[in-house]
Amino acid sequence: MDGNTAVFLVLIAPAWEQRKLGDVAAVYDGVHQTPDYQDEGVMFLSVENIATLTSQKFISREAFAKNYPVYPKHGDVLMTRIGDIGTSNVVETDDKLAFYVSLALLKPFDVDSYYLDKSLQSPSAKEELYRRTLHIAFPKKINKNQIAEVMLPIPRSRQEQEQIGALFRDLDSLITLHQRKYCGVASWMLGVALVRLGSESGGAFGEMKHVLQ
Repeated sequence: MDGNTAVFLVLIAPAWEQRKLGDVAAVYDGVHQTPDYQDEGVMFLSVENIATLTSQKFISREAFAKNYPVYPKHGDVLMTRIGDIGTSNVVETDDKLAFYVSLALLKPFDVDSYYLDKSLQSPSAKEELYRRTLHIAFPKKINKNQIAEVMLPIPRSRQEQEQIGALFRDLDSLITLHQRKYCGVASWMLGVALVRLGSESGGAFGEMKHVLQ
């Protein structure tokens, strides 16, 4: 490779940089006390429902107003801090959501939300998060100051961030669509097999009925 080729590659290479999470997003803790659940009110989020951001649990609006001065809004990112640390999701609703101590709230101000979401789920980010919890007794916890120090590779171009985030978001949707499709086909095939087995007197169901009699 000659000098001119090297210079050309540098010029066309995408401009990326290592940045601290705290430099591209504000990091907030959840509420530390376990809330009293209500039949209705403000939806409550925890580790168990971070993948879908849906929950059957609610807290009262009074408790929400008192304990959640900062809450998730559309475009924010919620991330687990215990268990499968680094699991995250982008908030897609404008409804008010309450979140617990096991979650961290990230409010991006210098990075695309969807790119940030996927970056946090990368093996390198998860490894760094786990490394920061090695000295902490089970269940593992990590505070917002430790999260803010995590280094992430981030394109300088906002357009490139958005393109990468959109690519992975579309890929996730495609995977989910195919999973539903194959689950539906498998259920249909199982139903057909069970009907055929049940209709055959000498089949598996026939033998089972004979044993039970």
